[in-house]
Amino acid sequence: MKVVVRVLLLAAIALLAFLSWKSIQGPIDFNAEVKSRDTQVIQRLVDIRTAQVAYRSQNGTYAYSFDDLINFVKEGKVASPVKSGDLTEEQLESGMTEEKAMQIIRTGNEKAIRDAGLWDDTKNAPQLSRDTIFTPAAETLFPNRKVNIDSLAYVPFGNGAEFEMAVDSLITGSGYTVQVFEAKTHFSTYLSDLNRKLLAQKIEEVLGRPGDKYPGMMVGSLNSANNNAGNWE
Repeated sequence: MKVVVRVLLLAAIALLAFLSWKSIQGPIDFNAEVKSRDTQVIQRLVDIRTAQVAYRSQNGTYAYSFDDLINFVKEGKVASPVKSGDLTEEQLESGMTEEKAMQIIRTGNEKAIRDAGLWDDTKNAPQLSRDTIFTPAAETLFPNRKVNIDSLAYVPFGNGAEFEMAVDSLITGSGYTVQVFEAKTHFSTYLSDLNRKLLAQKIEEVLGRPGDKYPGMMVGSLNSANNNAGNWE
């Protein structure tokens, strides 16, 4: 009987030790996994923002759908200015501006260019050159890493869920109308397979903060012109 009691006592001690360790290690493991997933979700949102800003610069509006945005990144071109040469201090002081200079240079009239003092004899060409080159969007937007463009809409660890994305217009305090966009995903979309109690606490913590806080990751905003900032920044 004493042996049975001793075994049960040791088992109880081991269980209490495990529960104690779990109560400490559980949140540590949870936070580490959350941080890892947050990093990947944030990177995807940054990529979406990069693509949206480029899309707007080319089309005058943000993309309303991921299909349009993805097609632009895969098939579109991005304009990049190429500049060569500058006006001298003397030319600037005399009233010459780059806009005036380029108007004269674009006429192609060598005599008029020379008469305006805009001819460079050392290179036997106009002093200034302003041009635009068009390069593939994916190559320009993501030059240092390979991005799976077809995955742009999908939330990492989201089991096929897509980011919520919307476009709208706002009137600023100065009376200007500006277009805004946002892309977001709730914590529960990519953390649902983790400890439910800790996840619920994380969501409640965000909702308990002052202001209208979103319990997830979001870039841009439909409620304010925030220069497409992420809520993690």
